[in-house]
Amino acid sequence: MRHIVLLCCLVYGSSELVSQSKFDQNVISEKVLTFLSILNDEDRTKANLYYEDSSRKNWSNLPMEDVIRKGMMVKDMNDEQRILLHDILRSVLSQQGYQKALFIIQYDEGTNERLKKMFSPIAHRYGRQNYWFTVYGNPKDQQWAFKFEGHHLSLNFTFTPNSVMCTPMFTGINPALTRKGENAGVHVMYDEQELGNQLFLSLSEAQKTKAIQGHHPADADVKTKLGNEAHLQDKSGLPFSDLMPDPQTIVEEIMRSWVENLDPILAREYMDKILSTKNTIIFKWFGTKDVSTLHYYSIQSDDFIIEFTHRDGGLDHYHTLWYGLEK
Repeated sequence: MRHIVLLCCLVYGSSELVSQSKFDQNVISEKVLTFLSILNDEDRTKANLYYEDSSRKNWSNLPMEDVIRKGMMVKDMNDEQRILLHDILRSVLSQQGYQKALFIIQYDEGTNERLKKMFSPIAHRYGRQNYWFTVYGNPKDQQWAFKFEGHHLSLNFTFTPNSVMCTPMFTGINPALTRKGENAGVHVMYDEQELGNQLFLSLSEAQKTKAIQGHHPADADVKTKLGNEAHLQDKSGLPFSDLMPDPQTIVEEIMRSWVENLDPILAREYMDKILSTKNTIIFKWFGTKDVSTLHYYSIQSDDFIIEFTHRDGGLDHYHTLWYGLEK
């Protein structure tokens, strides 16, 4: 946690300029090939799996030992390999998205430090070293993918000749708002919560009633794992078409909070696609009409779902997911 302010300074930069019309997949494939080329045979076997490996479509935000991951751990990389890994991440993420990932990782390091001071037997499950990088298939081939994952973070990218699939994208944080110490007031992933609150508060009483789907359960979490769950077929909730222009704008801002974690060219491509089908969007809320209490909301369409929830009964513990639904 003590490094969080420094991280913020390091990753903020000048505004990004978009000069390309299409994301250049060759750049990222060459960087991943370079990373694989400097591994020894044992590490390359860990890091590079077959495209069909079952772990490619499985994702998790759980800490080490609560889930078994495949790939190469950051703690097993040398400095050269870590530098290349971060270059790969910056190639697919925007400054916003890269900064968010760094914050999440650093918060996990803070959890490790806090639990160590408490002599907790599970402290070793957390920390900046406990993240995995996995490449699926050969980046020279027509179809391949990579995953970067650990506690509270899962970034998944799949490449084909005509598209880049950039989900599932899970981001979580605990605490989102630091309330004590030298970093008191730092609020990570503020927009994801605040824009959802603004949208709900902008609704009429009748619209709020229509949006609310039930109570916020004690074990609330994001619901989408494989993209084939029953809730994705449930069309109950408040349709985008029922909203006035101002709330519709907030819905678009909510979507940008996730999509703009991507490289600006990828983000623009995704937003164009999403906005072309925005009239299929449904807004759902689980919780009370008091936005200061625990709640869950989703922005769901035929093509994607965005989920936000408070987790483990904590107002400062966020779990969020953007999941593109394959047709």
